[in-house]
Amino acid sequence: TLRHLETLLESVPRMAAALLLVTAFVSAIVASSEHGPFTDDFVQFLKRNHDRNEYVISAFKEYGATGTFGGRTAKNQKIDRQPVLFVHGNSDSALHYSDLATGWTKSVEHFKEKAYTSAELYGLTYGARDINLSLQNSITCRNLLGLRRFIEAIIEYTEADKIDVVAHSMGVTLARKAVKGGVVTLSGESCDLGESLSDRVDSLVAISGANYGMCMCLMAGLTGMPACGQAGFAPGSCGTDDASMGGCMAHTTDCEEEDYASVLRAANAGQDRSADFIASLWSNDDAILGKNNLVWGRKTSIVPDSDFSHGYNGLDHFQTKDQTMGDQFNLVTKHSLHGGRAKRHH
Repeated sequence: TLRHLETLLESVPRMAAALLLVTAFVSAIVASSEHGPFTDDFVQFLKRNHDRNEYVISAFKEYGATGTFGGRTAKNQKIDRQPVLFVHGNSDSALHYSDLATGWTKSVEHFKEKAYTSAELYGLTYGARDINLSLQNSITCRNLLGLRRFIEAIIEYTEADKIDVVAHSMGVTLARKAVKGGVVTLSGESCDLGESLSDRVDSLVAISGANYGMCMCLMAGLTGMPACGQAGFAPGSCGTDDASMGGCMAHTTDCEEEDYASVLRAANAGQDRSADFIASLWSNDDAILGKNNLVWGRKTSIVPDSDFSHGYNGLDHFQTKDQTMGDQFNLVTKHSLHGGRAKRHH
């Protein structure tokens, strides 16, 4: 018996260490799932029309606690603010998944600090959360239709007259076209998104979008990748004989030919705005979108007919999302960075 007691005492430090590891692991899980996934109330709402909401439900099932967020935590929870939809970029996540897929966690935390609730903040994950596969991704009918159904579900679930949209990178293109609606013709497929929902969107905060393509897509070896094609972010040649990355970034005159990606031209065409108020944000030091954000003489991140535009300095492509939470909040709630009348920055 004494020997058994001695053995037990010797094992206490190892047991304590193991317990600490388990506690840390559980804490990490709890922290990562603090804002997600969808609440049970929202999931039950989606399942009432399972076929129509299949895309949204599949995201809930596939991506786990960090893959979706939003919904009432109680059946009769009151919704006081316009719901906000967050749409991430290529290879990112709804919430923090990894150092290279940070999602909207910081934005959600900031909005909640400002009294928003989970019933007023929504997001889901689309595509692989692996930046190494980003060049394989392009705009697809499945993602456009899925996002469109998600928007419709949020409006119906919250009974909101209008929603706000905050989007980053590829998410800007997806959100703009999903709201605009209409028939989309892509590489080998087409889909009808339905009538425009622009009258149901109050604010669109478009962060680091590539509305006229990306000059980097003219680099050798990238032109044939899906992300740089006609269903992606091909910048075209602008009607010049120098269809190179350097030529694209240095060009200063108007384009003689609008031959950038067809999906972007479709999003930019016509007079139908994406929202009542459109704000375009970017960084002049974004290596992905290029120095000063220029594509054949145009700032590619400025959505046509933007009401407000602002370029940061010193932020990379992902920091424009992860370090601008306060600006996102002010633009959604005040249509300004600083309150009062919006200031324009170029």
